[in-house]
Amino acid sequence: MFPTFTGNSRKGRNVNLSGQRTSNPFTSTSWGASSAAGASKTVAHAQAERQQRQQERDRLRAAQQIQRTWRAHRVRRNLRAERRQAIDRLYEAQPLDAGQRSAEALPWVFATFQAFNVQDRHRLALVTQDLLQTDFTAFSSGVLDWVRLGKLRRMLLAALTRCDLRNEQTQVALFLRALGAMGTKASDQKTFEQVLGEWYKVLARLCQETGLPSSTQEMICSLVVAPLDVPHDLDFIKHRAYQNLVVSFLTQPDLARCSNLLTRLADSIDLDRLSNYILDLSHKLPKHDPNAVLWLIAHYVAIKGAKEQQTSRLLLIKTLESLIPLCSAQIRTGFAVARPKESEYFSESEQDGPDALPPFVRQQLQSLVDKGAIQDLLSAFTATTGETSTSADDDASHLAGFIITLINSFPAFSEDIRMYLYVADIATAEGGVPAAKYFWNATQKTSVFSDIASSKNSTLDFLRSKPSSPAAEMVWHREWKTVLLFLESYIFVLRLMDDDDFFSALNPHHGFGGPSSRLRLASMSLGELKRLTQFLKHISFTMYYNARELLTDGPWAERRNSTRPRGDGAQASRSDSFLPPAGVDFTTLRDLATTAMKMLYERDSRRPFLPSGHWLMTSKFDMEGFLAAVVLEEQRQHELSDNRDGDDSSEDDQQGWSHYAQLERLRQKNKKAARNHLMSAITPKLEILRNMPFAIPFETRVQIFRQFIQLDKQRRRGGNGDPDMWRARMNQAGFGPQSPLGKHSARIRRGRVFEDAIKQFWPLGGGLREPIQVTFEDEFGMQEAGIDGGGVTKEFLDSVTTEAFTHTELFVTNSKNAYYPNPTLIDRIKNMGTGEEATQAAVEKVLKDYEFLGRVVGKCMYEGILIDIVFAGFFLLKWAAANDTPGGGNNPSASSSTTAGYRANINDLHDLDEELYQGMLSLKNYTGDIQTDLALDFTITDPVNIPGEPTRTIIRALIPNGESIPVTNENRPLYISYVARHRLVRQPYPQTRAFLRGLGSIIDPSWLSMFNQLELQRLVGGDSSEIDVEDLRRNTQYSGVYEIGDDGEEHPTIQLFWEVMHELKDEERREVLKYVTSTPRAPLLGFGQLRPRFTIRDASQDQERLPSASTCVNLLKLPQYQSKRRLKEKLLYAVKSGAGFNLS
Repeated sequence: MFPTFTGNSRKGRNVNLSGQRTSNPFTSTSWGASSAAGASKTVAHAQAERQQRQQERDRLRAAQQIQRTWRAHRVRRNLRAERRQAIDRLYEAQPLDAGQRSAEALPWVFATFQAFNVQDRHRLALVTQDLLQTDFTAFSSGVLDWVRLGKLRRMLLAALTRCDLRNEQTQVALFLRALGAMGTKASDQKTFEQVLGEWYKVLARLCQETGLPSSTQEMICSLVVAPLDVPHDLDFIKHRAYQNLVVSFLTQPDLARCSNLLTRLADSIDLDRLSNYILDLSHKLPKHDPNAVLWLIAHYVAIKGAKEQQTSRLLLIKTLESLIPLCSAQIRTGFAVARPKESEYFSESEQDGPDALPPFVRQQLQSLVDKGAIQDLLSAFTATTGETSTSADDDASHLAGFIITLINSFPAFSEDIRMYLYVADIATAEGGVPAAKYFWNATQKTSVFSDIASSKNSTLDFLRSKPSSPAAEMVWHREWKTVLLFLESYIFVLRLMDDDDFFSALNPHHGFGGPSSRLRLASMSLGELKRLTQFLKHISFTMYYNARELLTDGPWAERRNSTRPRGDGAQASRSDSFLPPAGVDFTTLRDLATTAMKMLYERDSRRPFLPSGHWLMTSKFDMEGFLAAVVLEEQRQHELSDNRDGDDSSEDDQQGWSHYAQLERLRQKNKKAARNHLMSAITPKLEILRNMPFAIPFETRVQIFRQFIQLDKQRRRGGNGDPDMWRARMNQAGFGPQSPLGKHSARIRRGRVFEDAIKQFWPLGGGLREPIQVTFEDEFGMQEAGIDGGGVTKEFLDSVTTEAFTHTELFVTNSKNAYYPNPTLIDRIKNMGTGEEATQAAVEKVLKDYEFLGRVVGKCMYEGILIDIVFAGFFLLKWAAANDTPGGGNNPSASSSTTAGYRANINDLHDLDEELYQGMLSLKNYTGDIQTDLALDFTITDPVNIPGEPTRTIIRALIPNGESIPVTNENRPLYISYVARHRLVRQPYPQTRAFLRGLGSIIDPSWLSMFNQLELQRLVGGDSSEIDVEDLRRNTQYSGVYEIGDDGEEHPTIQLFWEVMHELKDEERREVLKYVTSTPRAPLLGFGQLRPRFTIRDASQDQERLPSASTCVNLLKLPQYQSKRRLKEKLLYAVKSGAGFNLS
């Protein structure tokens, strides 16, 4: 039909080789996206099929393996059952020779024994009995190879591990006899050495059992000491035995339950060799539970106590010095438990909690710090002082380091240790020298002291310099330990020294009364004090300001309990970090130096003996930019503290806590310390301000304090610290009693200011920092005229403080009319017999009053309002110390402020009770026998005065069981210290703590720590220096007729007024100032800081009218007097008569 067409018109078949299935084989193939997707699906499908086939093969192989395992187990089980039956038939048959029977049965026992099987243990006991009867002839005759003896020993140890010690005591005794009879055969020595670890673990388990017969216990004791008594040619066994004795046996609890075990060990053991093994293995011990180290120490001390042979005392000290730091946290927790609820008297470090430490451990640890042990230590120290070799110096450094370790690890006994150190005399070529003086002389000779004391600008380089050799490193550690022990002893001495003792060496020709006591022998000359304070300043400053460089990537960071910060920025190299003294952590070293420095500074601030400006270290800073830098650091720290973990529970919430709960609390405290280290590393200038504030001039610190408050106002008030702006913003939230403004407003009745204030402002808590608005009501309930623009608030705060301090029993005054919390008020309430619930309610109300009064004083400081109240110096020291916490660092929780950082001393008693102070001085200098002549004990009598009743007395123990501990010539320093601590800290503790809690809710405790007690008084009440009339004149405002016009000239009456002020005595000027502002002192930074400003306004032209004042707004209403004489006469008359006070 188509002649030009060739070929087949039918379309060719499409053959699909891709593996895809298509319903129509003639469709065209597409190699687009859908084709690619189909190929991927094909590959995935193939992989799935391959995986499925592999899983089927795995299941098949697993089933085959299970079948093989089960068949093998069944065969072994059946074979074991047959052999067990053979053993049973052997022992059920006619009696055979025990040797022959044991030779036949023992191979079957080897093949069938399983320690957990009770019947197998029974069969092993039968064979063991035959072996004992025949003295192991099955082995000695050659029937059984001696190598099998090692396997038998392992079986016996495994059986003892599984035995029920109460129901299988016969078998236990039999197995123990067999182990003892086997001994250390010559051909079995290697296997015996290999099982010593299990040997001592099994014996430790048996020692802990209480129901074993005495014969069994005796066998256990023999087995424990057997590997230690092998001949000298088997010393390799003894070597392994000592190692396992340390690691596997002595670390186990309750070994003393086995009668005479420790005595037998003491008789057989080489204690010096044991000490060396402990020293060699101490690096492995931290891998154990710290409780294991506690038991090791306890057993080691018990063995030492039972050892009759003379041993190396210094080797013992080195051993204990290496062990105690490994479990110091557990020791601290065990001997320092929270106060029980029924006794708020003793501090944490003096109460023992239930189950905190096992009785045996407690007894042995406590024996390390009793009087005899400490005196032995000091006698050992005395014995080495006559030697001059390096070895003797090294021994002395270990003694010093061990005493420091005891003080740090046993807080409950630290005072006793320091006292024993204080009363010790060190033998020298010149005779006996008090320990504090001896260590001071030794400290001055060290390169550590001389280099740091003289290196004003290179202390950091010195601390980071590394010893050039191992010998130099030993000298480094030895010198640091000498310095630390001196600081420990000198801090204790400073607490006991009164001013006469302290200044006796400064002014040797002054003729201070009293005998040449031990305290006076320990006093220093002015030159020595200058060198010591230079050393303390330089090292403390460097350890606070350069904490990051010293802590980063160095040995401090490697210490087990280190809490180094991990800040950003450049990392110091390992070679540039500080090499710590052995056995001492960073915080301990820094706290010791800081404590000694602060105690000397407090004494110098109270009674100066060092040159003016001695404490300043302004050359270390760029003072022009210091204020801005500190403010920036405070802002950064505040940002970090906002994200901190929840605060630790307060100590009042820890009553009845278990041992584990206290360990958890300790971990939380360490976590908090780590956070504080981080903050201190990034805020070095703040750390200096809080821990060494005297390094910065007082005026600069006051400016920083005011700047901190201004920043806090801006943070709390939405970025604007102005009170009116805050009120305007709060108005938007509405009106009413529950609105923000309503909560900050109050109507106060005259005559009941404190009562109404606490009722209406108590719910605010820390919110009292915000502006408040007060309306006064007179005695008839009528509202007084006036708008509170700040002046009425000032009048209100002044009235609250005046009424609370002068018209209540919350505070009392000393002989200098300085106020401090009434220490007997709580006791009086508790002894009024009003019933438990009423008494508790009354106590809570009083503590609430104290806390609110603390808030009010804080509010005055917050607003810059001066109050005419003088506080006792020791009370103000507690303000400054409220932020002191172990380990230093920031304490962002104001609510947890306590008096923990305050250190009571005999000199503070002078401010509290002059009569008690004189009594303590007489006791300190008493030359007779105190125990015989005075018959004192460690108790104190507290008087309780209840109105209308005779004075009652409460006898309290100064230390636990104090009524049974007499005061002697030796321990009287401790008695004086405890009396001071009781009167200054313990007795007023609830009142002081409540007041500081309130104060801390308004003023951050870290801000208060920037000032000493005298500076805090100036901060609260103003400057006590002479009134600067010209400064007052420059900062005075005038209103009414007196307002200065365009000519800039003052009104004639104003000119007369300033002439009169210049002529007045300073006392009269203060009276005028108090008349107008309610306080006789000027603000710290001058009258430019007075709020409201000092103002003078005209009050008619009547020449007979007296001046009047409105203290709420610092306003003087001055008539237009024509003559200077009349102005002076009327002004002084008004001031001295107190007339003319009224609200504007």
